[in-house]
Amino acid sequence: MLAAVQYACAKGVTIGAQVSWSDDPALDIITVAQEAGVAWILVGYHRALSGSNTTGGVVQEVFAKAKALAVNVGVFIQGTDRPIERVFAAVDSSPDGRASLALGVRIAQGNKCKLRALLLTKRMPKDAEDVLLDMARDARAEMGEGFHADVLTERSLRQLFKQAPGQLLIVGRKFADEVGLPLDEVPGSHRCVILVQGADTNPSEPAPVT
Repeated sequence: MLAAVQYACAKGVTIGAQVSWSDDPALDIITVAQEAGVAWILVGYHRALSGSNTTGGVVQEVFAKAKALAVNVGVFIQGTDRPIERVFAAVDSSPDGRASLALGVRIAQGNKCKLRALLLTKRMPKDAEDVLLDMARDARAEMGEGFHADVLTERSLRQLFKQAPGQLLIVGRKFADEVGLPLDEVPGSHRCVILVQGADTNPSEPAPVT
């Protein structure tokens, strides 16, 4: 924790740190988030002993408990100290896509860099496509020339990597599963992936947090 605080200070960022003992970290994270009324929970990836399954353990439990709550979850898979020149976000009109775009805008504005949205229009109904285009227009109105949008020409991992060659990629959980996005830590790699689960603004039923 001290290392994280010192790192943030070195980057000119002030953070509030809280240390506590927990028998159920995922439940406590969700409870604190609900009490604070936050819109986002951002967590680091789970480092398994085998070096795989970075979204297991507490990360998986946070995803599950937050699924039907009005809170977005973002999980950082590997980090980089290199300057971020452009943020890439895979975006559709689903809760995951909306959250990915919103987070991309915030990160790009905070780092004074550009954001390129890859629009997932394939296999999308016409009304959902119209919603997606409205989302892109709103982002462009907010960011101006710092925002660009392209259509992902093929819903595949190969095409995703081809159109998103930068150091930071934001992608929703469902689309990541669809294309088989590898979520393992890669030694020596400088690509950071943020895996996003968007909040369902109209959940069909309350989600238990126990």
